[in-house]
Formats: sequence, structure tokens, C-alpha cells
Amino acid sequence: MKTMRDRAEEVRLFIEYAAPPEHRRESLALVERYETDPVALGLLHAFYSFLPEAREDGIRELRLLARRQGNFLIAALTFHTGYYYLANTAQAEFLGELGDGIWEDEVLDYFGFTSRNELNAKHRDLSGFPIYASLQGQPGLCPVCSAAAGEEHTLGCPVEVCPWCGGQLTRCNCRFLQLGKARLDQEAHIEALAGKLREKGRIPYEPDQRPGYPKAGEGEAEG
Repeated sequence: MKTMRDRAEEVRLFIEYAAPPEHRRESLALVERYETDPVALGLLHAFYSFLPEAREDGIRELRLLARRQGNFLIAALTFHTGYYYLANTAQAEFLGELGDGIWEDEVLDYFGFTSRNELNAKHRDLSGFPIYASLQGQPGLCPVCSAAAGEEHTLGCPVEVCPWCGGQLTRCNCRFLQLGKARLDQEAHIEALAGKLREKGRIPYEPDQRPGYPKAGEGEAEG
């Protein structure tokens, strides 16, 4: 399995062939900025391994347009134009050029847009949208699945807390006990577990679930 370091090196190699010579340094600097962030790195890899316009180009900036349940709608601004990408920690999907908007109704509905025209109007000027920030610097997001505080984790996220025992859901035995199974290796098993979790009530992400997150009072000077 490729590590993020492997993927970052692949992106750097792609840039040598894909980005215009005068913009390679800036393109490479963006890789360095995001080389430990799975969302941005996956987007960069998707862009450079399949250039949307089949011409030399490079990404100069990433702006966050919307976020929900660990999925990010990101504008990849290049030296020629810009593109929509839907990205998470597992993959990045090209959605189209910024000027054309997004045609998939499912994506529009997911992020709360009633139409492509509404989306285009909101994104006509991107200067007010924040630069995408790496997940590591955002304690309000789960470091694994990117769920925000108050949102449910992606099922299978190792940070999720078990609602039955309060332990780590992917490590405790509760999921097996609830289903009466020794192994969960079929899609039907996962669906059944999801149903059991809905009935019990899943525990949403909170920053204090992060590994190493300081508890109240920890790190305070005595005196």
C-alpha cells in the first residue's frame, strides 16, 4: 500500500511533466504544503495524473467551498482556470470546470444547492472562501474521517466511540456481540451493524476524542 510520502513523490514527478516550466516551483510548493494531508494530496494526485484539459497546467491554490460529513467541495484554482473537486480522505473526484458548474444533482443536493445556477451564483467570486487548511491543524475535525464536531463518523473510523461500552468501536467486541457474529466480513453484516448503531444512537465526533487531545485542566500551571 502506498504511503502519503509515496503519493507526494508521484505528484512531484507528475508536475515535472504537467506544469508549465515557469510555474513548477509554485506548483511544487503547494505539494510541500499539503504533503501530509490526505484530502488535498489526493486531489493533487487526481489532477496531475489526469489533466482535465489535457494541457500543461498547475494548481496554485485550493479553496474550501463546502464541507459535510468528511466530504469537501474544493475549488482547485490553476494558472489557466479552475475546477470543482469532491474529496475526502479516501479519494478525489473531478466534478467539472468552475465556469460550467456542477451537473450532478446528487452532489448539488448533498451540499444544499437547489440548482446549478444557484451554485454558479454563489461561486462567481471565490475571494471570500477560505484557503483549504490541512486536517492536522483543525481540532474541530476528526483526524481520520474528517467529521466535524457534532457529526457522525464515517462507519469504520477508528476514532468513533462505541455507544455500548464507551471504548473504541473498531477495537471492542460489542459489534460482534450485538450481531451474534464472530466476524463481520460481508456487506450485509456492515449494514446490520449500521442499523444497530442507529437504534442505539451513535456517538458523534467531539474534539476530545482525538488521540492526545488535552483534557480540561491538563497542561495548566499549578499555583
